[in-house]
Amino acid sequence: MKQTGDSAFVRKFSGILLGLIAFTVIILVLAFSLREHPDPDANPSQARLTEERIAPVTGVHVGAEGEAAVAAAVSVAASDSTAATAGASGEQIYSTVCMACHAAGVAGAPIPGSDAMKERLAAKGLDGLVASAIAGLNVMPPKGGRPDLSDADIRASVEFMTR
Repeated sequence: MKQTGDSAFVRKFSGILLGLIAFTVIILVLAFSLREHPDPDANPSQARLTEERIAPVTGVHVGAEGEAAVAAAVSVAASDSTAATAGASGEQIYSTVCMACHAAGVAGAPIPGSDAMKERLAAKGLDGLVASAIAGLNVMPPKGGRPDLSDADIRASVEFMTR
């Protein structure tokens, strides 16, 4: 019996497809059988390293222990941020706090020395710009997101930016 063109194609295509599937299964079986399975008991230091890598970054603290942990974290954060700006000049405060947004003009932040900065200075004056920086404006949070900065620090950074 003579086969038509379509049935011959389907038969050949099915044979090729089944051959490719069988080849893939053979490759997968070989890959899994040749793969090394490390014994965690053989190398205790490796097991310890694995435990360290998958350990949570922090734990859950409740009650008095939780309050003590929060207080410790707040004091460390406050001392770090205060030390970073203690006695800092306007330029230092600008470079650590303000530059991330103002250097690139993120979300409309005026770039120091730009025409937009000069226009805002002319419209609001230095005191108005300082008040906006302290209170926050548009997407800028109050004091640029650093509530530990004093009003004098904010004034110094605004003066630096408007030079």
